[in-house]
Amino acid sequence: MKLWETQAVSIAKDADAGGQIKVPRSRKRKQRKQRKGAVKGKAKSKARAKAKAKSKGKAKARPQRPRTARPVVRRFAQRTAKKAAQRAGKQNGKRKAQRVQDWDGSSENASPNPSDVEKLLGGPSQISRNLAPWIAKQLQLEVGCVAGAVQLFQEGSTLPFIARYRKEKTGSMSEDDLRRVEREICRVKDLEKRRGRVAVALNRGRNLTPKVLESLLQAETMEEVEELWAPFKAKRQTRAQMAKEKGLEPLAAFLEECAKGEVTGVAPVPVVSVPVIDLCNDGAELPPAEAPAPPAPPAPPAPAAQLAAAAELPPMEAAAQFIGKDVPDVATALAAARDILAEQLAHRPDLRQVARDMLQKRVTLTSRRRSGGDAQEEQRFKTYWEFDAPVHQVKPYQFLAMQRGEAAKCLSLGFLVSSDDTQHLIDQLIAVFLGKPPPRPNSSLVDAPTPLRAGLPPRARRANGAYQMEIRTAMEDGFKRLMLPSLQREWRRKLKERAEDEAFDTFGRNLKKKLLSPPLRLHPEWGSDAHRPTTAIIGVDPAFRTGCKCALISLTGQVLSTKTIFPHPPQGQHVAHVAAERALTEMLEEAMLEGGANMGEEPPTKRRRTATGAAYDCRVVCSIGNGTASRETEAWLRKQFADQNGLGYAIVDEAGASVYSASPLAAAELPDLDVCLRGAVSIARRLLDPLAELVKIDPRSIGVGLYQHDVDQKRLAEELRGAAMSCVNSVGVDLNTASPALLEHVAGLNGRLARSILKHREEKGGFKDRQELLKIKGFGPKSFQQAAGFLRIFGGSEPLDALPIHPESYAVAKSLQDSPGDASEASVEALAVQFGVGVETMRDIRGALVEGATSDPRRQEAPMRIKEPGKKTTQVGSTAIDAQEEGITASQLTPQMRLLGVVKNVVAFGAFVDVGVGHDGLLHISNYPPELRERSGPSVNDQVEVTVLCCGRFFGGIPGATK
Repeated sequence: MKLWETQAVSIAKDADAGGQIKVPRSRKRKQRKQRKGAVKGKAKSKARAKAKAKSKGKAKARPQRPRTARPVVRRFAQRTAKKAAQRAGKQNGKRKAQRVQDWDGSSENASPNPSDVEKLLGGPSQISRNLAPWIAKQLQLEVGCVAGAVQLFQEGSTLPFIARYRKEKTGSMSEDDLRRVEREICRVKDLEKRRGRVAVALNRGRNLTPKVLESLLQAETMEEVEELWAPFKAKRQTRAQMAKEKGLEPLAAFLEECAKGEVTGVAPVPVVSVPVIDLCNDGAELPPAEAPAPPAPPAPPAPAAQLAAAAELPPMEAAAQFIGKDVPDVATALAAARDILAEQLAHRPDLRQVARDMLQKRVTLTSRRRSGGDAQEEQRFKTYWEFDAPVHQVKPYQFLAMQRGEAAKCLSLGFLVSSDDTQHLIDQLIAVFLGKPPPRPNSSLVDAPTPLRAGLPPRARRANGAYQMEIRTAMEDGFKRLMLPSLQREWRRKLKERAEDEAFDTFGRNLKKKLLSPPLRLHPEWGSDAHRPTTAIIGVDPAFRTGCKCALISLTGQVLSTKTIFPHPPQGQHVAHVAAERALTEMLEEAMLEGGANMGEEPPTKRRRTATGAAYDCRVVCSIGNGTASRETEAWLRKQFADQNGLGYAIVDEAGASVYSASPLAAAELPDLDVCLRGAVSIARRLLDPLAELVKIDPRSIGVGLYQHDVDQKRLAEELRGAAMSCVNSVGVDLNTASPALLEHVAGLNGRLARSILKHREEKGGFKDRQELLKIKGFGPKSFQQAAGFLRIFGGSEPLDALPIHPESYAVAKSLQDSPGDASEASVEALAVQFGVGVETMRDIRGALVEGATSDPRRQEAPMRIKEPGKKTTQVGSTAIDAQEEGITASQLTPQMRLLGVVKNVVAFGAFVDVGVGHDGLLHISNYPPELRERSGPSVNDQVEVTVLCCGRFFGGIPGATK
């Protein structure tokens, strides 16, 4: 309640009492403001009269008297007090709900204070104390390498920086292993956060005993933490809670004691109410703790006769003492007591661990067809209509497929435990509960002569067996009703986690191959080093009704012109093909002029006259999107421009182009172009430099993953951003020409620093050396350390800035340049010792100096296939044909036909190959040739030859096999 509301409540109380109250000064000011408009004239007249009387000396001092609340003020105070009370009640309800969430530890706003958690836990957990050995054990890596990586990650270093410039600390770990380590560190952080929240919730409920605290610190998985928290967290009314409210908890304890043979000699006493406040359910706070009462003296041991009598008391006679208003008969009392035991047994961590260990290799995942769904949709999941497999043998892609089928209401998933395994498990659970050795599979636990029953008389032995039968009934109920559903959720969570990890790895590998596609300048026949280099690029976004959008760009990515042509029906029927040919020819002439202007050999008039020829050896490449009307556009281009000299074309994957066209980034880069024409520009730039263009697009839109829409989207975005960052940093970024989207993916940079770099370039020109980065506001030493080695400056004041050498190694690099070196391994080791650096660092420095500024890892990738309209694609010694050049459609495919194809996507069960017929073919892993299996299968953008095994409608795919 606010201060003024408290004052209003006080005013209302005093007014109701009829006494004289003094209006607070703040209230007086507010009242004056409210009455200001109505009494403005009256106040002025009074002021004038008072001033006149004072000037004549007639003004008299009036004694101050306490003011009473006027009726208006009194009613206002009462209304304010009522609203304040209502608001306070709502706040109390919110606080109560918040406390209930705090018990459950699920409130996002109830993040505990780290200092409070540290005080509660009394120190770090077992995992935190041995983080590196624990991660090394989980990932089966060397402890020393993992320890170095963990330390660097905790210091705030990025993965690309660690992989490139800290190889000595990590033992030259690969980026994949470093990413796995980083993933485990994130999981441990989530585990520690959950551990802290559970500790705070347990402490608030006064349940954080030393034993619970020790178990909490030793928990190594999220499941173990949840098992410790399960008995105390707030939950809805259960059968066990209702039984406790009826006062049957003593009966449950007596059944447990008699089953164990630990009878104290005291028969159970029914209670009317249980004086225990369950804070986890109602969220009420405990009153201040009072001084503990002195402990009562221990009870004398019961006589042997009393023990024997208690042991011989049958369960039904013990339960008869609890018959009352809420318990009508003995059966109800025993059933309620079993409910209490079932919940206690189901939540015991040791029993859950026994069940988990035994069923780990025996539980089966089942998938069945679900009736009532879409028939066409159900056919997609026909493989999983009758699917059974042990949980540990289920492949990640299988679970993701079944999960998608379940979401589409076409499949029903479940877990199956055989009856024999269930009975054997219950025997083991009872043995652990009773403190007995585990029984043999075919033995009976109840009739077995155990030490606990050996000294009992026959009647007591029979009673003990009856109590054990009650325990067994409770155990069976607790296992089937409580424990098994919890374990099923745990199995499903683990399957999903494993499947998502595999999906993230698959997506990352394919995305890297896609991003690392060589740019046009590195093409051996059409690149900058070719005899006739390419001078311009025409991007074509094909379509039927809306026409083919064309965009001409220079080799720097600048848009020169745009056109829309209609070479296909329905518009193509009314507009002659000649018009479309003329429009594209004009664009080709403009592209040739652009190439001639770059050469600058002849005047513009003569260049225009000879532009359509090859006077300047200028060549143009058309980048055609592989979407709708792609095949028809290629066929039209090959036919109409078969005699065009210096023209080539390539089929480019246009996935995500429409997403980029409508994005704010595209609007900022191309504000004067229509959304449709922006897609053509993007397609052209993908041929020019795939990496620089694809980083502008959400990686999830590129379409090279496995069930990407069925996994955690937040984690997927983080994993793919890491993969894109790895590619950008492996290639390097030109600091003076890179776009903000490219700079954002450099290690140590973000969007704010990228915009600051762009602003510095616009205001002060290009960077002369890397040290200028430190002059940018917000670019501190840590950011410089992480990013400097990946930012290149060509033609600057420091030649080493153009190489992938970190500034911290410039002194070694310059000394190495001045001294004669030997390329042998021994000389590298000797130089490393001489200059005081690691062997791997010295090897990288030498390699960068030898390769020079032209080094690019994309040179190792296969170049994109660029065709010429007047020539057919042929390969020496191959009979495979290009289906797209020949005009072959999917319906014209025949078995044993040999086709040329390009790998578009690689998954766990095979690869999808684009063979040029409008549908990708499935190359199953069982049909991989030996050379592909030796290098772990094909990769994205690989050019392969495939043989058609069968064709037809196969869910949009064509099964195929390699030669």
